[in-house]
Amino acid sequence: MITYRLEKGAPLSILEIDTNFRELEQRLSTLEDHPNTPVIAVEQQEDVLIFKVDGEVISHIVLPKFQPIFKGEWMKNTSYRVGTWVYCNHTLYACQVPHTSGENFEPSFWALIFNGGNFDA
Repeated sequence: MITYRLEKGAPLSILEIDTNFRELEQRLSTLEDHPNTPVIAVEQQEDVLIFKVDGEVISHIVLPKFQPIFKGEWMKNTSYRVGTWVYCNHTLYACQVPHTSGENFEPSFWALIFNGGNFDA
């Protein structure tokens, strides 16, 4: 047990100081031999991530909501950014590579969302 000058109400003796250092040394040795590995957890509740250490909440983050930007039909010479949705040949695509379109639709810049097929039949 560590002796505190304030609690004792008087200066510490040499023996009490040495005992305090011995106690601290033993505590440090125990920690070095048996490090306390914290239990870290991340939980999700709806749109919130909750971070815990040893069961205690230390932080939370509200996840952003994805809101696609619908541009209608794909057009040439148009700037597109990630998250933009367009129709091209009855198919719905989401932009996955920011770019400015050329003369022709470039499928490698887009992720297929829905293939509507050919409705002209």
